[in-house]
Amino acid sequence: MNPSVTACTCAPPAASLSAEAGLAAPAVAARRDWALARCHHARLALTGPRCAVLDFLCARAVPIVVEALVRELVAQTRCHFVSVYRAVRSFEGAGVLRPATLAGQRVVRLACAGGDYLVCRQCGLAARLGEAAELSAFETQLAARTGYRIEYHWLELSGLCHRCHRLNQAFAV
Repeated sequence: MNPSVTACTCAPPAASLSAEAGLAAPAVAARRDWALARCHHARLALTGPRCAVLDFLCARAVPIVVEALVRELVAQTRCHFVSVYRAVRSFEGAGVLRPATLAGQRVVRLACAGGDYLVCRQCGLAARLGEAAELSAFETQLAARTGYRIEYHWLELSGLCHRCHRLNQAFAV
């Protein structure tokens, strides 16, 4: 890869991003390597805003609402908000990012960072479910039965978190 790819002009230092997100540096590096390889395969040029988006998302353990991503990057970098939105769209098109709807909001995550979520329909709190062997078996059976080549899935279970459930019970009395 081109060495200039890793030196993004508007991206904050990757170390500060990974520390904020709580991911270990090797995990962030592995995600970044995967994303850079995917960009290279898609012949996607890595501009400053694209690097900023990649660095930010490689360090995140959970999906982020697109508008929140834009706000964070505009506040932390010299990137223009339009450039951040364009970077997100280009990464979605290249298969680097996977868009979804979580608690009614458009979110993105790295395509290599799988996960399913339990979402509170009242406050929007999202809790990641572990990898489920039963779901993988179901995907395999579904693919065999339908002939589809399943590329990914996104599972969102909706309900009330413990806090909201208790608040609703308290106000129902």
